[in-house]
This record gives sequence, structure tokens and C-alpha cells, in this order.
Amino acid sequence: MEYNPIINSRFKTLLSLGKTITIIGWVIVGFAALTIFSSLKSCVSNDSFAKAIGMLSFPIGLLSGAFGYFFVAMGQMISCFVSMEDNTHETVELLNELKSQLPNFNAK
Repeated sequence: MEYNPIINSRFKTLLSLGKTITIIGWVIVGFAALTIFSSLKSCVSNDSFAKAIGMLSFPIGLLSGAFGYFFVAMGQMISCFVSMEDNTHETVELLNELKSQLPNFNAK
């Protein structure tokens, strides 16, 4: 049986928040990619106004793409920390069970 963190976790709300932030980050990155593509396309046109808009929107696309990647990283960090807590909690439960089965075992 495969471990599913959404079902087995004690922090379902926090995991959902991490996934939501990650999805929002990927949407921002997608819009940034479209902005960069359209600005590059505008820069090769013959219209001087379109070139100016393209030159202005290119750094905006780069900055919003970086911002989106930070959102993705933040959402994945939340999911990572919750997974680490789940693993630690499971390990503590197993060690306590082992300790109860071995009454002469004194771990320090």
C-alpha cells in the first residue's frame, strides 16, 4: 500500500495550503512565460510603440517569473516540512513500541 500524505497526514490543511501555493506559483510562471514571449515578439515588429512596450514588458515578465518560482519553492517547502514531520512522528511511534517490548532497554 502506497503512502498518501493527503490522506495519512495530521496536517491536511497545511498540505493543501502548500499545494495551493505551488499551483499559484506555476500559474504565475506560465503568465510570465507568455509575457516574455509576447514582449520578444513585439520587439521584432516594425512599430516603434510595440517595441517600447515589448522592452518594458520583458523585465516585468522576468521579475514575475522569478516571483512565481519563489511561490513554487515556498509551497514545496511547506509540503517537505510536513512530510518530515510525518516521518519523524512515525519513527517516534515505532521507537516507543520497541521500547515497550524491550523493558530492559535503556536508551540514553
